[in-house]
Amino acid sequence: MDRDGGGRKRPHGDEEDSNPSTGGGRPKRNDGDSGTKYDGAYRRDDATGGGDGYNDVPGVGAAVDEISEAEGNDDDDDDNEEESPEDDSDGVDNVEAGESDGSHDSSSSSGGSCDEVQAAMIASFLTGGGHDRAAMIASLLPVVTNDKPMRAYFANYDTDPNDMPPPPSFPDEMAQYLLSDRCKSIVVLAGAGMSVSCGIPDFRSAGIGLYDTLRPELLTGTELERALIESDPTLALDKGMFLQNPFPMLETKRSFIIGTHERRWRATLAHRFVEMLHTKLGKLTRLYTQNIDGLEYQTRLPREKVINVHGSMGAAACELCGHEMDFDDFTKAVRLNIKDITGQDVDAPGQSTPIKCEACGKPTVKPTIVLFRSSMPKEFHKRTAEDLPDADLLIIMGTSLTVAPANSLVYRVPSTALRMVMNDERVGCRLGIVYGKDAVRDVWARGHTDVTCLDLAEKIGWLDDMAMIVDEMPESSAKLLRDRLARRRRKEEEGGSKKYF
Repeated sequence: MDRDGGGRKRPHGDEEDSNPSTGGGRPKRNDGDSGTKYDGAYRRDDATGGGDGYNDVPGVGAAVDEISEAEGNDDDDDDNEEESPEDDSDGVDNVEAGESDGSHDSSSSSGGSCDEVQAAMIASFLTGGGHDRAAMIASLLPVVTNDKPMRAYFANYDTDPNDMPPPPSFPDEMAQYLLSDRCKSIVVLAGAGMSVSCGIPDFRSAGIGLYDTLRPELLTGTELERALIESDPTLALDKGMFLQNPFPMLETKRSFIIGTHERRWRATLAHRFVEMLHTKLGKLTRLYTQNIDGLEYQTRLPREKVINVHGSMGAAACELCGHEMDFDDFTKAVRLNIKDITGQDVDAPGQSTPIKCEACGKPTVKPTIVLFRSSMPKEFHKRTAEDLPDADLLIIMGTSLTVAPANSLVYRVPSTALRMVMNDERVGCRLGIVYGKDAVRDVWARGHTDVTCLDLAEKIGWLDDMAMIVDEMPESSAKLLRDRLARRRRKEEEGGSKKYF
């Protein structure tokens, strides 16, 4: 055995893999016969575990959150991905922060007995910081003698990167892995890139996003309120602002509310791929979506399979008392009571008037989205605790991974679980995702989310299933699928001609 440039062991004679999807330069396995069937040992030994991730290690949460904030602009298409508040159980105000604007407060600590130096060392260990892992464990364990959860975590963290097989290549070997018995539980974390092809209005893109194009002077409010929103457009979606004056939020979201009610946007190829992880494979444990568009409910996914991390635009309730309002009635009230700041709806009123709760009488009815400085849904915390310890594969789809706590899924899955990033850009490096030849559990499916989902669906053999619902897809997704089907037909015809002659 020798080592490649990154210091990893490599058997003599192995070829270099130039596939950019797997980071290039990774050694190909020699499987003996065809060399095509993926049989990597990515499974968990229940006796020796590997733990649930950094979130369960006292003192590490704060260090990881700091790392997350330092991520920078590894941003994706942030079309409708509402930014995540943190849980307010520790008494710290929660902010539904922008996925790329860094406006949320992620400084709250998860508590624990480690000081900052120890937390940084642990975070470095968990993210593969290049240290001698055995030496680091030996140095840390004496410090945490009385910290049973942490001792258990490090004692069970027995996966040496040098002993793990290379991750599967994309899409061929990843398709084989999905179909294999080794992959039993799949968790998906989705962001705005999943919905970008359906044409939902953009929130954050420079020059065209809602925050960039919002004109505060058109909003109903005091001079001070408009000035505050002009300095920080996210205040239009702030809980404190909404309780004081609900009109900026409702006027900002008016078109989105009505468009959702009219089903103006359709589930994309990416949504359909996740649907088939459940209907065709039966391996989807949960879809955690940061999007508020509700497009996943146009698929055949059962409601219990979906966690709306930041709420949904497709339902309405009172922010104060929680009383639900029929969404049809709410949308009708929005049409009649809330002015259109875009000027496109000629039937909209010229002045906004309150939409009052039927139960408490307060003007605080809104879509069930999570506002800035609001608490995360309790369902998120409950389900992650149930789902993540047994996950074999985490699919990260169309998100920049810059917002907690949704991005915590990256480091809370077991150490032996594969992580597949379906993004145009590299994301999550500060959270421990590794790209290139040193990756031992991470696969980069580089490209537009619809395209990479279609690549994988084709390898698995789902093209015909998708063809049956092509008319239900948005035009860009439908065209992509039809072009792929046409290419397959041409290849089949060319193959038949060659055999004939």
